[in-house]
Amino acid sequence: MKKLLFAFCMLGCSAFGQTATNFNCNDCAAANHDLFTELNAGKVVVICWVMPCSTCIGGALSAQSACQSFSASNPGQVYYYCVDDVANTSCSTLLSWCNTNGITNTTAMFSNATINMTDYGTAGMPKVVVLGDQNHTVYYNQNNPNITTLGIQTAIGNALSAIAIGVKENENVSFASLNVFPNPANTSSKLSFSLANDSKCFIAVNNQLGQKVAEVFNGTLHKGENSIDINTSHLSNGNYFINFSNGNSSKNLKLIIAR
Repeated sequence: MKKLLFAFCMLGCSAFGQTATNFNCNDCAAANHDLFTELNAGKVVVICWVMPCSTCIGGALSAQSACQSFSASNPGQVYYYCVDDVANTSCSTLLSWCNTNGITNTTAMFSNATINMTDYGTAGMPKVVVLGDQNHTVYYNQNNPNITTLGIQTAIGNALSAIAIGVKENENVSFASLNVFPNPANTSSKLSFSLANDSKCFIAVNNQLGQKVAEVFNGTLHKGENSIDINTSHLSNGNYFINFSNGNSSKNLKLIIAR
């Protein structure tokens, strides 16, 4: 599994360093979208351009499956946009094509030339990109037949991790005080940190795809030194991330399980 994840990460790495192109336009339901505003708000945006045609069905379904796999762990954070390739298909035709082929979990559909797939290189049938973080990074950029559910999932997970790490800390918690020990862990570990004031905190363990695999704590903690036990006995060997959230601040710490 690790080799597969590494391979798919390498497949999408050519996208890293490229930045997204902003658009501001209405979707097929007449709702307005500004891409950079959505990315700055911490959303991950997956765009799939379709002709639409039979060749496009597989890639569009792969993108949908990848996005839906984060619906429980990151509700409302991953957006899936289905876009007509050159905006020459009516919204009603695009909607009919999506419904006929089981592409029914899109966040929005567009037939608007403002969203231009050639901003991301060669056109494809379909073409899928994954965009995220306040730097507007392109985490995935593939055309058929190289589009895969796992590749898109990995890219979404990378984007979610970057978003969590990149959020600025507030005055109530010193991220420098965050420590997890032992690490590597066997059946348990402990997260310690200091709070300046009583604060509502959320602590979870995420896998390498950014999906929550364990909720550790969700409640109010007192100011001063705090220590939270983390049960890792049910986790398989591998790399994980402890996600600590406090108000508008968030931090990921890598945790290794080795037995």
